[in-house]
Amino acid sequence: MLKLWLALWAADADAQSRFRGEAKASLALLEAELGDKRFFAGDGVGYVDVAASGLAYWLRAMEEVAGVSIMADDEFPGLCRWATEYTSNETVKGCLPNWDELVAGYAASTEKFKLVAQQGL
Repeated sequence: MLKLWLALWAADADAQSRFRGEAKASLALLEAELGDKRFFAGDGVGYVDVAASGLAYWLRAMEEVAGVSIMADDEFPGLCRWATEYTSNETVKGCLPNWDELVAGYAASTEKFKLVAQQGL
């Protein structure tokens, strides 16, 4: 998760690029594990889906605020499909925060996020 955080918020462009590559390598492992399955466990939401839920909703909001693309449809079609399936699940959908409020909250915290990233370097 640290590499993903740094890929989003590191102030140094070279460091951000390097961490983006490392984060994408980790996402590639998840993409391979997911394969053609709807969810990591198969047809239904399981504990791995819940553990990876930050990628399904929160990462996309952070990407939007940071102006950085890490989990793009063309690079990770399986994970992006899974993210859509996961966040469309009726049970999951009821637990997700309002998108606009989430993005606004992240936007208001951008400077804090960058300071945390600086500490991680």
